[in-house]
Amino acid sequence: MLLLTVAVEAQDSATLDEDVVNPADTSPPESWLDKSHSYTTGSTDALANWLDLFFGSPRADIEAASSSLRLITELDWSEGNSHSENVRLRGKVRLPRINKRLSLVFTDEDGDETVNADDIAGLNEEDKSSQLGFQYRFIDKLRSRVDFGLGLRSSGKVKASGRYRFQQGLSDNLTQRFTETLSFEDGEGFGSRSRYDLDYSLGDNRLLRWSNRAKFTERNDDVEWSTGWTLAKRLGNKEALSAFTWIEGETRPENFTSSYGVGLRYRRNIHRPWIFYEVSPSYSWAKDYWNDDRDGGALMTFRVELLFERFD
Repeated sequence: MLLLTVAVEAQDSATLDEDVVNPADTSPPESWLDKSHSYTTGSTDALANWLDLFFGSPRADIEAASSSLRLITELDWSEGNSHSENVRLRGKVRLPRINKRLSLVFTDEDGDETVNADDIAGLNEEDKSSQLGFQYRFIDKLRSRVDFGLGLRSSGKVKASGRYRFQQGLSDNLTQRFTETLSFEDGEGFGSRSRYDLDYSLGDNRLLRWSNRAKFTERNDDVEWSTGWTLAKRLGNKEALSAFTWIEGETRPENFTSSYGVGLRYRRNIHRPWIFYEVSPSYSWAKDYWNDDRDGGALMTFRVELLFERFD
């Protein structure tokens, strides 16, 4: 698979929680790699945040204090299925002149609730629709956050949602995170998405993440689930490497494992601070229905990403 990502970052000088802003603070703005979320308090959080930002995870885009847009053009290659092309926009633009808590958001079908930063489970999904909408940050505390959203899918369907996130450090090296999203979509009915992550720091530059996801839709009346492990290593300020494995399945019409696999992901900053390239080979064993034979196949992704940032 070949993925070309063009990203535009607009850096706001405001933080996520305006209530704690110091008006006398005149320190220069930080670059996007130096930013941290308002709830980041420990070394494990800081390392996870750096890796998510460097790899461009959807979670980092949606929860960043700044505006962040990524225009993604992708050419996917998989063994036996040739290749496919897709163009989508992801990220958010804050709207402080309308309301300091309001943002215009561009997300994938599942928002930021991918199984892990690598979103490998998504490689096996044919539907990669996008959503345009508004996000209102209702509550934003040190450990918890509540957002409300109203969006329009690329299929023309309207979707309303509410999202709760809780994050807590269990020790100096271990952090847990839980996210629950409730939604209603025109033509699909009610649905929910649950995600639980554990991040464990193996030093200053290595992070082990265990991610779990469950998705329920009223229309299908089943649960799609996935779990995965990612071992990520920061090789320097300009490159990072991760190894990952995943398992995913569903409960109806029969409870079965739809796919599992392993892979690698290497990403590097080249020539300019805003240019990145990435390569990600992987191998999966998958089947579409519970009574199908399982087929193995190789997957490949190449990425080039351009980042642009400005400070308001």
